[in-house]
Amino acid sequence: MDSLKKAHPNWEITQITYSPDDSKTLHYDTNGLREIKNASQTITEKLLQKDSILEFRVSYIYLNGSKMPKNKIDSLRDEIKNKYTANVPFSELAKEYSDDPSAKNGGDLGWFPSGRMVASFESAIKAHKKDDLFFAEYVEGSREWYFVILKTHEDRKSEIITVGQIRNKKN
Repeated sequence: MDSLKKAHPNWEITQITYSPDDSKTLHYDTNGLREIKNASQTITEKLLQKDSILEFRVSYIYLNGSKMPKNKIDSLRDEIKNKYTANVPFSELAKEYSDDPSAKNGGDLGWFPSGRMVASFESAIKAHKKDDLFFAEYVEGSREWYFVILKTHEDRKSEIITVGQIRNKKN
């Protein structure tokens, strides 16, 4: 990044990291460059770094510990597990029980990278394999978060890229 700033002292240069989904669609030449032109400016991107990351995908039901006592949460988690074992689709259970907006999507979080979620949630996910149903919790200060989690996919390796963006503003 410093070498880009030295080479172009009068230009606006910023560092951007693209998500795995974004980085799959971006194409750079053999020098690691790509240009984006529009009416007001030309943006040149220089590929600075590629990193391999681990991604996870789960569906979950969030039970808010500030709204109900722990014994009620434990009872609900057992009830949810029993219904799931009796072939009630997890997406229906999420819509019925979850206190999270993801419930409308059946609790599906989509793909997310390692390090995005609270450590106890992510550790529980790493310890399980696809199709496992399990519990996790995060209790710290006033936060009392309890989860029923269904691991819907195997973990996958993906790539994020970091670029330096050089903007040459036209006047």
